[in-house]
Amino acid sequence: MKSLRLIAFSAIVTIGTFSAVLYSSCNKTSDNKTSDPCSGITCNHGGVCSSGTCTCPTGYMGTNCQTLALIGSWKGNDACSVGGPYNNIIISVASSSTDTTKVLITNPGGFGSSVQITGNLSTDGKTVTYTNQAVSSAVTISGTITLTSNTAFTHAYTAIDASTTTTCSGNYDKQ
Repeated sequence: MKSLRLIAFSAIVTIGTFSAVLYSSCNKTSDNKTSDPCSGITCNHGGVCSSGTCTCPTGYMGTNCQTLALIGSWKGNDACSVGGPYNNIIISVASSSTDTTKVLITNPGGFGSSVQITGNLSTDGKTVTYTNQAVSSAVTISGTITLTSNTAFTHAYTAIDASTTTTCSGNYDKQ
């Protein structure tokens, strides 16, 4: 009876030890780190890590979803209620150096590369709005830029001068 208990106890200890070694080997690499490729990776702005790589939401890009997708050079065409179409317009969007909720838009609506207006950035990084921004001594524009993906946006705006209100919309691709 005593030897049966000893055999049962030895079997339980052996199975327990084997299970602990097996569990440790499945969850650790040879250098004793966890085998999860996302361990230690932080994906910002709601990004999700899978297999060690961040998948970023629309509006953000980069290794850790740290960069606004809107920043950069964009090329597109505008259709307007008066005049146009206006093709191959290059718009540049840059971060404001003084306010993280603002962006600087150069050449909005194709009014010239020396024209720069300020837009308000949405908290999700997908939309920029601007209101009554002067693009010349006689024309102001108000509008919205909306990301449809990290490489495309739509631009809808109204240009107003002393006698005419022109409504325009366009599609742009990142360059």
